[in-house]
Order: sequence, then structure tokens, then C-alpha cells
Amino acid sequence: MKIIFCSILSTVFFFILTSFNRIKKEEGLSIVITNLRNNKGHVLVSLYNGAEGYPDKPEKAIRKGRLIIKDNSAWVKFTGLPAGKYAVAILHDENDDQKMNTNFFGLPKEGYGFSNNVMGTFGPPSFTKASFSINTNIVTSISIKIKY
Repeated sequence: MKIIFCSILSTVFFFILTSFNRIKKEEGLSIVITNLRNNKGHVLVSLYNGAEGYPDKPEKAIRKGRLIIKDNSAWVKFTGLPAGKYAVAILHDENDDQKMNTNFFGLPKEGYGFSNNVMGTFGPPSFTKASFSINTNIVTSISIKIKY
């Protein structure tokens, strides 16, 4: 009887531990980008964990992605992120030149977006306005609508 009880208890602990392990593997940040006007080029994603470099210095981003566009949307998941404040900057790089193209007046010719779907008045929004929190052991999901 004691052996059966220990065996059942061991099995229960095994399932509990593997369940937590599965949850841990799923943690991270899931980003859906919508409202793309076409499927040309790629979507460039930069994830920042502070104001330094945000939003126009992707070399300062802690994670970056170059996403394929399908049905006027794109998706990415970043895993293994520590808990903290983050902000995302997005560019629809329609001509695949790895930069934002502007017109004669300096206004963007390609689509762009920021986490929290915030926009700045005369330029990009601050890190504070675009920031959101990530906690460990869960998936944080955000959606960003591209503006043109």
C-alpha cells in the first residue's frame, strides 16, 4: 500500500513539474502587426528595454526582427525576456532598404507604429508613453496597427 501511494505521489509531482516547465517555455512577448497596406517588403521590429536608442536606433534594441508579411499582417514572438518595461517600434519597409524613407518635408513615406498604438505630436512618442510591462512565466500579447 505504501509503495502504491508513493508511486501515485511521484506521478502527480512529475505531471506538476512538467506542466510548469511547459508554461515556462511559452513565456515571452507575442506581437501582431496589422493594418499593412500591402504585402511588399518586410516589417522591421525593434524591442527596447529603455529609452536609450528608442525608437530610431535599432542597434540599441535588445531584440530585432525582419518579418514576412502575409495577408497584410505579420507576427513575431520573443522569448526569454526578463520581467520589466519594454517598448516596440515597427517599420513597414516596403522597398527592403532597411531604413525609413521620407518625403521632401521629412514625413515618412512608409508605414510605422509603436507599442500601445501611441503616436507623438511632432515626432515619435516617448519610451514612457509606448512602454508596457512584461512579467515572467506568462505570454504578453500586444497588437500594433501600422500608420501611413
